Amino acid sequence: MADDSPPPQHILIIGAGEFGLSTALSLLSRPAYNDSRITIVDGSPQLPNPSGSSVDANRIVRADYADVLYSRLASESQHFWRDTSDDGWGGQGRYHQPGFVLTADAGAGEYLGQAMKSVLSVAAEARGLDSHKIRELHGQDEIKKATGYKNVTGEYGYANFNSGWADAEACVAYALRRVHKEGGGRVTIRGGAKVEKLSFSADTCTGAVLSDGESISADLVILAAGAWSPTLIDLQGRCLATGQAVAFIDITEEEQAAMGDRPVIMNMSRGMFIIPPRDNKLKIARHGFGYTNPVKVPRKNIQPTVTEGDEYVEVSVPMTGVSVPLEGQEALREALRDLVPHMADRPFIRTRLCWYCDTPTGDFLITYHPRHKSLFVATGGSGHGFKFFPVIGDKVVDAIQGNLDPVYARQWRWRCDEDLQKLCGPGGFTGCEDGSRAGGRGMILEEEMARTESKR
Repeated sequence: MADDSPPPQHILIIGAGEFGLSTALSLLSRPAYNDSRITIVDGSPQLPNPSGSSVDANRIVRADYADVLYSRLASESQHFWRDTSDDGWGGQGRYHQPGFVLTADAGAGEYLGQAMKSVLSVAAEARGLDSHKIRELHGQDEIKKATGYKNVTGEYGYANFNSGWADAEACVAYALRRVHKEGGGRVTIRGGAKVEKLSFSADTCTGAVLSDGESISADLVILAAGAWSPTLIDLQGRCLATGQAVAFIDITEEEQAAMGDRPVIMNMSRGMFIIPPRDNKLKIARHGFGYTNPVKVPRKNIQPTVTEGDEYVEVSVPMTGVSVPLEGQEALREALRDLVPHMADRPFIRTRLCWYCDTPTGDFLITYHPRHKSLFVATGGSGHGFKFFPVIGDKVVDAIQGNLDPVYARQWRWRCDEDLQKLCGPGGFTGCEDGSRAGGRGMILEEEMARTESKR
């Protein structure tokens, strides 16, 4: 809304993850919205939503980006993470800062070199990073010393002991409690309220229709549904749901004590990373191009003003409650062999697919919809949005009010079709090209699951 526009009487936020809850907290902190009612809906009956990418055992919190824009914003966010008072973002064990070690195989350190340059630049700007805690690592001996692991992949890297990790599920629960407490009766949070489609009157978004047929009217709709966002509006070429491989193994009390304070470690050439364990469980994961799950959805649900074209359109839709395909499990096990070989053959106690909402460049999509009035889009976390939980809502509300810093506004804009064609080429959007991804491309979840079944 423009500065001179009356505030919306009712705001509907679709999605109770990081983007949605952070936006709600920011709205509640601004006097302009003192008279606005807020409804937050999420398709999961259980909140925090166990299938959301914001909900996990742990997520990396770092300012290590090749793009200094994100390094600066992450450093701003880390100021809040480091508040470990009970009521702070990092309190009650929600945030830990043992450091982050990034490595790369020989000849593949371009992203690392630029990321190190970015964090050193931010440190020089006195933005909350201590340059003395950032150091370059040459060869495996230096990497092993920095990580505490006897076996480690990568020939080059650097350590940033300003970085750490957060208990993601606990952080979402913390944000939910704050929204309830600070809402003062103005906020309604509804789990198990799956949005079937958005409602429109001519070119204006007027609310949403739930899967049980209930309609919710609103003056402003904020779509913050993460990987489910492309099932509700036409985001083809702009956002793509990709499933990322995650697994857990049991470790002993002694192993927990030995590994609990070690830094996060990630080989950027392979996309594999380990976050320090908690509760005697070690997580191994891949940050890659991921699996897609193409499903035909009714065109009228995501393109309500389009009357021509096929009845259905193919969209990658998150598939929850399934195990990681064999291809992913083998990659995760190989990473265990590289880092903790004595644990490599232990059974996975659980695997899951973490569904990213990827954009072609890894930039967020935070902007008004160009064709539908009263519809604001806050999505495209691209697997790295969680660390901005304490601050991203302020940026979203700035954008809603038309006050977002132009640098961010350009980065998070709705890209035109011509821009998308230049970015993605004739084959269209098939994977995030932010420089941090690794692993196979073009993997279809159904095909990988079929290969898994055939090998049993």
